[in-house]
Amino acid sequence: MRFKKARLIQLLILIGVVLTWSITTGMQDAVSPPDAVSDRLLQRIVNAKGRSLLNFDYNDEDTARLMKILYLERKGRPAWVGEEGSAVLAEKLLHLLKRSHREALYPQDYGIERIESLMETISRDKEQDQPLNPDLLIDLDLLLTEAFFSYAAHYSGGRINHQKQYPGWVYKPRHTDLVKTLSKALESGDLEGTLKELAPRFHYYQKLHDILNNYIDIAENGGWPTIPAGRTLKKGMRDKRVPLLKTRLMAVSEKPDSLKETPEDLFDRSLEAAVAQFQKQYGLKQDGAVGSSTLRELNIPLEVRICQVAVNLDRLRWLPSELGDRHLLINIPAFNLEVVENGSVVMNIRAIVGKTDKRTNLLSSRVTSIELNPYWRVPRSIAVEEYLPKLQKNPGYLSGKNMKVFAGGYYQNRPIAPESVKWSRYSKDHFPYFLRQEPGAGNPLGRVKFVFSNEADIYIHDTSTRSLFARNRRSFSHGCIRIEKPVDLASYLLKDSPNNPWSMRSLQAEIRKGKNKTLMLPKAVPVHIVYKTVWIDREGNLNFRADLYNIDNIPGNLKLLRASLERFQNQNRQLRPGAEASGSS
Repeated sequence: MRFKKARLIQLLILIGVVLTWSITTGMQDAVSPPDAVSDRLLQRIVNAKGRSLLNFDYNDEDTARLMKILYLERKGRPAWVGEEGSAVLAEKLLHLLKRSHREALYPQDYGIERIESLMETISRDKEQDQPLNPDLLIDLDLLLTEAFFSYAAHYSGGRINHQKQYPGWVYKPRHTDLVKTLSKALESGDLEGTLKELAPRFHYYQKLHDILNNYIDIAENGGWPTIPAGRTLKKGMRDKRVPLLKTRLMAVSEKPDSLKETPEDLFDRSLEAAVAQFQKQYGLKQDGAVGSSTLRELNIPLEVRICQVAVNLDRLRWLPSELGDRHLLINIPAFNLEVVENGSVVMNIRAIVGKTDKRTNLLSSRVTSIELNPYWRVPRSIAVEEYLPKLQKNPGYLSGKNMKVFAGGYYQNRPIAPESVKWSRYSKDHFPYFLRQEPGAGNPLGRVKFVFSNEADIYIHDTSTRSLFARNRRSFSHGCIRIEKPVDLASYLLKDSPNNPWSMRSLQAEIRKGKNKTLMLPKAVPVHIVYKTVWIDREGNLNFRADLYNIDNIPGNLKLLRASLERFQNQNRQLRPGAEASGSS
């Protein structure tokens, strides 16, 4: 009896092993293509030439290299398809690509038409019980992988090559291990969550992302009204345009109900406050009246505003991952320097930035020292373009300007008399001299200079022409940043010095001595020069400013946005009421 029981147990174990092997093998066959497909895929990868395996014209230069790494690591095993066609994750990726305009990216960049066409062909063959074409499966897998790498690269490091569009862009783009990212997404099945880990972690990035999607929602629901031209609208007036004005302001107001409780055509106090808030956000005179300038900003098309938000969201992806617990943030279009400490703005200072033909560079560095009563070492470009022509006309031009001329060793030798030089012999291409202005009241750097190393050789400094800070548009420099309150900033940056000897009073006393002096900061402070025509201020409000250097490329982005919105709206119209989008969720 025991023998029979033992044989029965052995038989049951054997049956279990066979069943387990059969089930496991069946599952593998359902998700893994035959070795022939893997061999073909590897052959395609190894023999691929050029920037892209499938000749995408949008692709990043190293996409083909990333794909080779991925598929060689997988030994040719497809990432997105099996014998039964595309897997669930492929459908999820296609869904993300179609909605990429909501991430400030554009579906047209990722070959979604080709992907959809292949998916439809494979699905049709499957429905008709026809054997699936291995080459089509391979094409689809490669297309999806290319699309993922390009999308992930843009999502993490920006779509636009800002260094080409803005030659003064010194930031180095972020580098992300995209092969590792895709492998993680494939393993976890959480495609969207894995991608979101690549986004900047600044709080205002998410806020701007939310605003972009809010604006897209408004566009898909009909947009906002245009307000006809007419007399200036002010408090106390009744006008048939007032309801349009209220509708326009409520479209993006965080407190829309405050404008609903008043008579429809009356321009009352609450409407005046809403207009003043709008003017503040757009850098206009805050008089609460709708004149020509305010009307012009109100009537900027919604699509243009969406493009502006998208461009600025994309630019944030180029910034360093960490800005620093304490840092200086200079926004060129806002003509402003902020001192940020633990996420809060503790100091706001007006700034003067580079002229449109002398753009201030965009960069990240660290302020390491402060120079009191600085020398101005005249940049060579200014020396040959501005000073040389004047010296050729009048060799005594520098007389009384507290300037010295040096030959040879770059301020190392003794200065020479300007009148002793035959300036007519020299040109822009041949100029062996260096000019330096000594400390003093007329020095262009003023009395304080903040030093940080950078390729562009620019810095933050005081100025002798302080009247310019009263202007709204302050683009007057040759690229450096002039600030209104240099002593306040210096005192703040030096506050952690041992025994804190540098109060504002002691700094001013040292400056009055007139002697050049360098003060090292107790700890270097990060400084970031950025270009934000759209941003979130410290009160949480959205701000727009003019595109000072004309780099937002709104016409080019409008074309892409309109195509994206039209495609998305067409897809929504094609869905039956209450129906779900095709594909797995």
